[in-house]
Amino acid sequence: MFALLPVSYGYVLAISLLATVAHVRLFMIGHDCAHQSYLPRKGWQNKALGNFIGVLTNTPLDYWGSQHLMHHQTVGNLDRRGYGDVVTLTTEEFKATAFRGRVWYRIGRNPHILMFIFAPIHFLIMQRFPFEQKRAPRKVWLSIMGTNLGMVIYYGALISFFGLESVLLVFAPILLMSSTIAVWLFYVQHQFDEAYWEREEAWDYKDATLKGSSFYNLPRWLHWATGNIGYHHLHHLNPKIPNYKLAACHYSDPMLQQGKSITFWESFRLANLALWDESARRLISFAEFDRTSEPTR
Repeated sequence: MFALLPVSYGYVLAISLLATVAHVRLFMIGHDCAHQSYLPRKGWQNKALGNFIGVLTNTPLDYWGSQHLMHHQTVGNLDRRGYGDVVTLTTEEFKATAFRGRVWYRIGRNPHILMFIFAPIHFLIMQRFPFEQKRAPRKVWLSIMGTNLGMVIYYGALISFFGLESVLLVFAPILLMSSTIAVWLFYVQHQFDEAYWEREEAWDYKDATLKGSSFYNLPRWLHWATGNIGYHHLHHLNPKIPNYKLAACHYSDPMLQQGKSITFWESFRLANLALWDESARRLISFAEFDRTSEPTR
């Protein structure tokens, strides 16, 4: 890609699409390593591979992984929100929020801002320091600092060979696209009208996984490109299944095929759902909320 910079930046951008696929697949392998599921042996091999991939994908294994594992334990629980996911307010909570808070929530739940601004910030900035853990354990600090050091060595070597401008021109589109795709894949698969949200006393793990996570019905090549994370309901049911076995597991049991299935084009509408209506037991968009609610002051 660097050799093509003097020829045409258009060629570089075209190849960056393939590089983005590789970057996303690497991230999904690292995701499996965080679950200790990618390699058959559960010990240091997954950890070593995950830490190496973390340098290439700007993602410290133990920090990102700890937040993600909490997401698995709390998904769909209204009393334990905010772990490794995008915070979802109920309609009543939104009504009770001050005007400034409502404005910020609308901004934060705008799919374009979420994907194209917050997603790159999440991977490039928020993963450089344990912002989401006030008292991060030693292994989290070591993971973050180790990944940061690896990134300094990796990108520093590239800059020393090719120059800062060339590295930015090559990597900026890859990092922007891959971070957007990664956040999109994890976000949209919990975004559908009849999603699962319950209070702590009624929350059930199995229901949260099968009713609160969807099957992203993508073409086969897109499943391959995204590390089969589209089988999200099955992944949440048993995160120890490696991504390369999810499809076979999905089609081996009719029960697993009865959950919510969303299509690629449908997911763009579902991304606009932003508030949980506890009385109607469904996710709604801001547009629907504005149509059906009394003006808030």
